[in-house]
Amino acid sequence: MRVELLYRDGDPAVMEARQRLVEVLTEDAFETPIQLVAVSSEADAELLGMRGSPMIRIDGADIDPEWDGPMGLAARVYGDQPIPGKDLIRAAVERARGWSHGRR
Repeated sequence: MRVELLYRDGDPAVMEARQRLVEVLTEDAFETPIQLVAVSSEADAELLGMRGSPMIRIDGADIDPEWDGPMGLAARVYGDQPIPGKDLIRAAVERARGWSHGRR
């Protein structure tokens, strides 16, 4: 499983997002490295398909498949929070592993 955390340089939410991601992977017994990708320009964000910061992808898929925000370095919002909740991260891990059990 390939796990990426894309973020804007200086984004204050990135470390907390990384921590939640690590917690979910640890709780679910996945010893998967997290590739941290610092993005410093709008052009790079476009090239990488980054849809706000921070953005987590698992096996190339955004953890929130229904999110339709613009490409770029702007702060991303998950519900009303600047970082994704554990449930959203866990659902994405389960989808990637084929364990979705009917969840989105």
